[in-house]
Amino acid sequence: MSAERFPMQDQLLSILNALEDGIFITDLRGRPLWVNRASLDQLECSEQHLFASDIYRLEEEGVFSPSVTRFVIDECRPVSVVHRYRGKDYLVNGRLFSLYGEEPDAVLVQTRNLGEDVLATRAPDETQALLDYALRQLRKVRQEQVRPLDKDARLSRSPAYRRCLDLIERAAATDTTVLLTGETGVGKSWLVSRLHQLSARHEHPLIHVNCAAIPETLLEAELFGHVKGAFTGASREGREGYVALAEGGTLFLDEIGDLPATLQPKLLQLLQERVYHPLGGKPTQADVRIVAATNADLAEKVQEGSFRSDLYYRLNIIPVRVPPLRERREDILALARHLLVRVGERQQRPMQLDRSALRALLKHSWPGNVRELENLLERMTVVCDATLITADDLDLEESNEQSSSLVPDKGLPDGGTLPERLAELERRLVIETLEQEGSTRRTARALGVSQSWLMRRVRRYGIGP
Repeated sequence: MSAERFPMQDQLLSILNALEDGIFITDLRGRPLWVNRASLDQLECSEQHLFASDIYRLEEEGVFSPSVTRFVIDECRPVSVVHRYRGKDYLVNGRLFSLYGEEPDAVLVQTRNLGEDVLATRAPDETQALLDYALRQLRKVRQEQVRPLDKDARLSRSPAYRRCLDLIERAAATDTTVLLTGETGVGKSWLVSRLHQLSARHEHPLIHVNCAAIPETLLEAELFGHVKGAFTGASREGREGYVALAEGGTLFLDEIGDLPATLQPKLLQLLQERVYHPLGGKPTQADVRIVAATNADLAEKVQEGSFRSDLYYRLNIIPVRVPPLRERREDILALARHLLVRVGERQQRPMQLDRSALRALLKHSWPGNVRELENLLERMTVVCDATLITADDLDLEESNEQSSSLVPDKGLPDGGTLPERLAELERRLVIETLEQEGSTRRTARALGVSQSWLMRRVRRYGIGP
């Protein structure tokens, strides 16, 4: 029942749907997250209507009389009642519980028919044991969803990218609109997935809409949906748009800079009032978080008049600039090894990079960023005869920019003790980064050190202006 709203493995759904007890789960705002078949049969309410409402509206309609979920939310304690509903007696137990952390974040209501014929089919303790098992497994599913994201995040040693990740994690704790900017292929979609999984909306859908990939004539209907007969060729039953599909979750508008001017005021209304208009339909409330991304300069588009300034300011509440790969060279080697393992598993051909290949990766300018790196490594698993990839296999052009500090053009310092050679490498790195950044404050940030530490090294090595 509505598994897309509540991520669970098939076996867990089967367990919960096999229970004769009704199971009804909501968030702390009373919005349904999941319901099993037994609960739908008891309520005699359609699944579509249930998930389009909340427990307060359902109680007004008489679907719940009274709503135990409301009592649990209002009183923050377990509630048990026995009441007669449609000629049958039910024991209804409601309690707060935690699916995704230590603090309660959901309400579980378990409804048991007190008729003797039902009680005889399964012992109550057996039912409770199955339910407890399913909930434990559900927590594991959630942990497995977040763990790969955390693993990928730990790959970064770049101060610039670590700041980007930190901002994403801070934004995830709020419900504010986020705008990601950066070149094509830097990994904006991955960051949006991380934002969604870390947010309070993680149990609801993440809907990805590429504004540049849908024809302008169809984009409004795709985004906001339409009622039956709204236009020539419209579906007879009408159609839900992406906004409705993202209800309760996150709507990711990629390539937002290509949004047609005719749709910009409608998106602005959605952002400001959380209201949208399906084609041919009435105003509809939406509970979605908007995240947008672009590789275009929206401020420049505002100056040109092709993008509304008020929409830009509504989108740009939390701006996140994703640095290109050439600005986070500290991450290239670890990222390349990680991607090569992942690609090798997918192609069922494990491979490795030799020393010359690693140096070539560091010297390349990466105009296509992380996507270019991943595509290159996947190509190597197909075309390379040997399992060890060399620089000749990669056939990469060296960057015209100043060479990376990680592979100094002058080579390693000759002679002297190990501390002396390391000090010389440190001196070169400080000088090179100062030349690139132009100030000690930006240099300290790029090196991931404090400005006082940097100034001590400047004085120690006698580095002039």
